[in-house]
Amino acid sequence: MQQHDTPRYSPHLHCVYDETSPVGDLGRGTHYSVLQALAWHSNAGEIHQEAVAKQFAVIWDEDHDERIIPCVEALLMAGLLYPISIIGERKGGITIILNSEFSVRAGEAHKKAFMDDVARVIDETVDSAFGDNWTITFGEMTDTPSLDAPGKPTFHRQLINDEPDKIDTYVRNIDNLWGIDAWN
Repeated sequence: MQQHDTPRYSPHLHCVYDETSPVGDLGRGTHYSVLQALAWHSNAGEIHQEAVAKQFAVIWDEDHDERIIPCVEALLMAGLLYPISIIGERKGGITIILNSEFSVRAGEAHKKAFMDDVARVIDETVDSAFGDNWTITFGEMTDTPSLDAPGKPTFHRQLINDEPDKIDTYVRNIDNLWGIDAWN
């Protein structure tokens, strides 16, 4: 099997798959990478006796803004990467999509505390590394665009600028190919 070189975005993250430029006609230059990191927690948060390799997707827009990588590293070092299936940067904002298992098993108070911790880590990282402030949007792999109703927004529009159903298909295809929402 032919091996392809993938970039080294970080010494703490292994790049499994990388699209360096837009593929197709979704959003404004949408493309993605699949990264892998060691995790000591299951997707639901239980502590493992041994580390496991966890894959997640980074969704890029047209500028392939690598400033998201220090945020991912900070989340990894803080032990907060385990329930994240997707992280994307677009227009000065970060969208974080939580895996289905965490979404289903974690209570609302636990999810809120987790999201507060993630927001704090990202805010500190973006401020110290770039002197900037980014908005943070959370979603769940269990979100479905057809359920988008008042008081129940979905992550789709914040992640990629296109029709929610197209974005949902794109996200589900990444999961089908790479198992980013796999329960472990």
